[in-house]
Amino acid sequence: MSGSTHSFKKNILLRIFICMLVMPLISYGDSELLAQSVADPALRMKKRQYRTIAIPLSDSLKLEQQQKHRDATATFYSKVKTTAHKNFFSRQVYPLLFKNQPAQAPSGSVSGSEPIPFLNEKGKIIRSVRIYKSEVFGSSVFDTTLRSDLWLDRTLNSLHFNTHDQVIRSYLQFHKGDRINPVVLADNERILRQSALFEDARLMVISNVNSDSADIVVIIRDVFPVGFDLKVRDAHSSSVRLYNRNIFGFGQQLSQSFEINTDQRPRIYLSEGALKIRNIRRSFTDVVLAWQNRPDIKTGGIQVTKPFISPETRTGGGLFIRNTKSMTIPGDQQAATTLEYSEYDLWGGYSTIINRFQSPAFDRSVIAIAGRYYNLNMKGSPSVVMRSLYPSVTVNRYLAAVSLIRSGYYRSNMVTGFGRTEDIPTGHMARLTLGYETSILHSRVYSGIKLLSGRLLTRNGFIYSWFEGSGYWSEGRMNDGVAGLGCDYISPLYKSGTFRIRSFGSLSYLKGINRTSDSRLLLKNNDFTETFNRFETSGDQRITARIESVIFSPYYLLGFRFAAYAFAEAAAVAPNSQFVLKGDLVPAVGFGLRIKNENLAFSTFQIGLTWYGKSDHSGRNMIFEFSDIPQINLMRFNIEAPEITGYR
Repeated sequence: MSGSTHSFKKNILLRIFICMLVMPLISYGDSELLAQSVADPALRMKKRQYRTIAIPLSDSLKLEQQQKHRDATATFYSKVKTTAHKNFFSRQVYPLLFKNQPAQAPSGSVSGSEPIPFLNEKGKIIRSVRIYKSEVFGSSVFDTTLRSDLWLDRTLNSLHFNTHDQVIRSYLQFHKGDRINPVVLADNERILRQSALFEDARLMVISNVNSDSADIVVIIRDVFPVGFDLKVRDAHSSSVRLYNRNIFGFGQQLSQSFEINTDQRPRIYLSEGALKIRNIRRSFTDVVLAWQNRPDIKTGGIQVTKPFISPETRTGGGLFIRNTKSMTIPGDQQAATTLEYSEYDLWGGYSTIINRFQSPAFDRSVIAIAGRYYNLNMKGSPSVVMRSLYPSVTVNRYLAAVSLIRSGYYRSNMVTGFGRTEDIPTGHMARLTLGYETSILHSRVYSGIKLLSGRLLTRNGFIYSWFEGSGYWSEGRMNDGVAGLGCDYISPLYKSGTFRIRSFGSLSYLKGINRTSDSRLLLKNNDFTETFNRFETSGDQRITARIESVIFSPYYLLGFRFAAYAFAEAAAVAPNSQFVLKGDLVPAVGFGLRIKNENLAFSTFQIGLTWYGKSDHSGRNMIFEFSDIPQINLMRFNIEAPEITGYR
């Protein structure tokens, strides 16, 4: 037994060591993602056997499927391949740099609408639930016959620890013996795709026409879980985060960040880390243990979260506890002061469906109620705390919210990702929040309203709009209020030869109302953009506008796909007594390149150059950056913890 254990440990260590050596050379030779509509009933099980796929006219997935391999890309690859095969060395290097072009997929039938998936199997008894795991590199959930012939792909696939069956089954909301519910299956497919463990997922129902039972096949393609984020701020400062999203295939995540600053001592130190335990006892409850150990701040905490993963979810909530020791008080102009405090945050909610709509997006209306208790317990004496520009005192806050939501999802791609299947939310939401806050400064009532709307446009673009307003009430007067509105636009995916182009636009405006505290709106603390993080300008109102176009290249290098982007953006802050556009306006234009491998847990890397119409606090008006870009957060129509409208 001891010899077997020793051999197992050696095998694990060998995998990890080889993985670290070959990670910089990652390449995958998988075929392009075959487009899938909501109506796709079955998987291609044998080569050159296809099922008809119903796809809406002009949909981006249709473009990817029907045009990807019938345009000038074939000519480009043919020329490169011919040149590469002229000598032995280039013949060996070619498959590491470029993907082989896959066999052409037949055109699917085209219809003007998407039928509801799995509808023909509704009510049938689930006879069995089988799991098929596609390889991380060189495969597709839409074609299980695909295999990569590249030695590097095969090596990496052998090093990867596949997600264990029991972990995958813990994400399934149906079991053997249940009757098929198309809504549950569609939701579950989306839940699997949105998990950080899987690159893509697909459910397939197999049954005979006259049978009263069916088999379900769950096709999973893991994300290669080992990754890193790199952010270079300037010549002297940068940070690196290493992480594994799926440790040994058990679904747990560990991350650790390092800070590098040649102007400080120590120059390199462990800045923060976290351990995440996912989906405890199939309840979709996650636990995160997090810590931070920077020179100016030290924290430790735990977070427990059970989200509303779909409109069918009835209960959700969360718990957050954190202790913090800060060496400075934000805004304090005097000598640094140690400040210690603890936070306790508890919330829970309940929802019920009030209407179901027979629509392609599976729209459902729900009404939800949620409550929240938040406590900030300061351990410093008030006389010290009150010298801060932003007074930090012990606060107790009680909030309750009622939400009316209609939501659904459409499938697309090349919105937040570079080609994987994406679920784009649409719907409407109205939320009313009431609360009460007490501290040594005051006791007052809080109220707020939030309205969201998002819809699919005629040509498959998306438009979102929002409005929110809130404030505190005391002695019949509202103080410390905030009002904001904005909109976001996502264009259809356009075709230009072998390239795909999508444009984005956004506009947001935020204004303080009867602010009695010293808090101000800052350009650098903008929740809608990070472009102006180097500017210290502040005011009582802020407006931000941005337009951006992204060109997705059809070419791959070492498995990474490239997208060029260009943008123009402007932001302004001003006091309430002045028209906002006459305030401190900062324009910016920029361009760059984003690099992404959808099979990896890596964030998108961005190399970009930005020019500003004004100099930042360091006197620069041109910035060259190499950094990771977080996933774009689409407007979600979810049930969440009641919150105070942000003003910063």
